Amino acid sequence: MKKISNLILSRLSIFLGKTRLPYFPSKITIESGNVCNLRCPLCPTGQHDNSAKKGFISFELYKKILDEIGGYLRLIRLYNWGEPLLNKELLPMILYARQYGVEVKISTNLSLKLDDTDITELLQSGLKILYISCNGASKDTYLKYHVGGDFGLVIDNMKRLVQKKKEMTGCRTKLVWLFHVFKHNEHEIAEAQKMAKEIGIKIKRNKMRPDMGKEIFETTQSALERDAEWIPENRKFLVYPGKKKKRIACTLPWTETVINWDGTVLPCCAVYSETFAFGNIQKESFAQIWNNEMYISARKEILGKKNKKNTICHICKSTGYLHSF
Repeated sequence: MKKISNLILSRLSIFLGKTRLPYFPSKITIESGNVCNLRCPLCPTGQHDNSAKKGFISFELYKKILDEIGGYLRLIRLYNWGEPLLNKELLPMILYARQYGVEVKISTNLSLKLDDTDITELLQSGLKILYISCNGASKDTYLKYHVGGDFGLVIDNMKRLVQKKKEMTGCRTKLVWLFHVFKHNEHEIAEAQKMAKEIGIKIKRNKMRPDMGKEIFETTQSALERDAEWIPENRKFLVYPGKKKKRIACTLPWTETVINWDGTVLPCCAVYSETFAFGNIQKESFAQIWNNEMYISARKEILGKKNKKNTICHICKSTGYLHSF
């Protein structure tokens, strides 16, 4: 009933333009860690951006979050700015979420050596979806973006996951190959789809985002000029602000939240640094943060109302990227 009432109250609050909310979000991102084994050029982690502290969330802190709001949640994205499989406590975290009836998704580059036990335990954990980021259908194209990765290892791991799932009874984990479209791999879309069919995995084409650590601080034009070498010829594969104006252009501060590995709380996954945090779950309860001055100000900014302070949502709104997420 908590999950159902949450959904009803969130839609009602958005419709009425409420800024103090009588419910918790039903979807959240909890960052398993912001450490990665790859050096993807449009990701701040891959760029060695040190404006955010690096580390992995502890099971203790993760448990604290779920013990407060787990009963209200429907979905946890257990990843953000790093490779989730590097967190040694990932499996216990997935299992703990399932105790609250919460579905869990992770996104991995899968460029890691996994033994048979790793594969089996991952599929037995109760994951809702396992996304696999692989932006190429050949070694050279793959390495253009996934710097430091191993294309052969990724494909082999995909095959092993698919095969092990076939052998298991009752495994409902969805395996999805995410193919982000860039200028350098547009020509391989059809080949990637063919490979996915042969492997037996679903493939999803994803739109390219400009430099993910900078996008909300700049205009669309500046992003397009800086990242021209990556932008696909077919612009339908590019994320940029929509032209349609809406009464509430972004609903994320009403429906979701992001908790970084160190406990800092942010309004959405596009914000990289804890510099713009709305609070920290290690110092306050989530209930206190969800309706604090920062969150209420952010909601007012989106609604165009007067507020006491500017937040990261004000910056995002002024550049137009608020319409993208």
